[in-house]
Amino acid sequence: MMNKYVSTVIGTGLVAATLSVTANPADAFVITNTSASWDNALLKDGLVVGSDGTAASDDNQVVFREVDGESQVRWGDAYYGWSWNEKLEIETVAYTDYEWQEDYGYYYNRRGYLRYGWHWDEVAVTKTKEVEVDNGHWVAPTADYKSGLGFKGVSDLSLDVGEIFNIGTLTHFNQTIYTNNKIANSAELSLDLDFGQGIGSQTFDFVMSVDETVNNKGHNNNGADCDYYTESGKGCSDKITWDFALDQDNSFTYNDEEYSLELVGFAESLASQNLVSHFISQEDGDNSASIFARLVKVDRTQDIPEPASLLGLASFGLFFVRSRKKLAEKSVAS
Repeated sequence: MMNKYVSTVIGTGLVAATLSVTANPADAFVITNTSASWDNALLKDGLVVGSDGTAASDDNQVVFREVDGESQVRWGDAYYGWSWNEKLEIETVAYTDYEWQEDYGYYYNRRGYLRYGWHWDEVAVTKTKEVEVDNGHWVAPTADYKSGLGFKGVSDLSLDVGEIFNIGTLTHFNQTIYTNNKIANSAELSLDLDFGQGIGSQTFDFVMSVDETVNNKGHNNNGADCDYYTESGKGCSDKITWDFALDQDNSFTYNDEEYSLELVGFAESLASQNLVSHFISQEDGDNSASIFARLVKVDRTQDIPEPASLLGLASFGLFFVRSRKKLAEKSVAS
């Protein structure tokens, strides 16, 4: 693995983007599929949970799991208890009411005498109305309500060396969790690329860093005091970055040339040509962005390259939200 538990966080500086690199036909590759696994979550209290530390358990509140082909690492004391959505649900219900209706026929007057003719009767009628529904529900303390990261790969890629491609989707599970030291600052991501016969499966290691922020100042001040752009009324958003260093220990040889994998940026699509070094994840939702990468030749005769070769850091805001709302009862939550 690469340098453990250290991540180079890129600031706001931008570099020019060149989204294609000419390659010789001999440099073409076919990738059958991509996948990933998570390891070594570094918690705020300094505890490492994973193969280089302690095993995931209820005590450290870390979970490694696979869900529908997505590799996940989840952490934190998931909010649970009785919860309400931000807005009450509105439901149309039927009810019985009484009203006076004109009728013709036999009837009893106020003195109790039977009469015949036009008169008014008080009759029961069925009406409907919209009412607010109490949508309180019990939120169980399961891994689905923890924060964390997930990765889901892609398949059937044909590409040249230097060509930028979508390697898969990174999701930040930005659920409400209680503030304690069981929150991860980072986790190691091992990206597996299956080149099929001749090369086989190759693994490349990176560190994903997460800045889990405290929510209160976002809720209380419409995000004005938050470190990152925050949608009004939500807790402060979080930031996800990765280690830009090219890990030259993770490489493979093909046709007497050495190759490695370089992460390039996050984006909604490569067609937009807007790649960023991080993405901002809004609170109370599962937020996703595609990760773009490229295969590069490793030149052992030169010094380790500076990360200036990493492309596509355009001034572009990625805020993807498809969320389940989970609000915290405790006064301080992250």
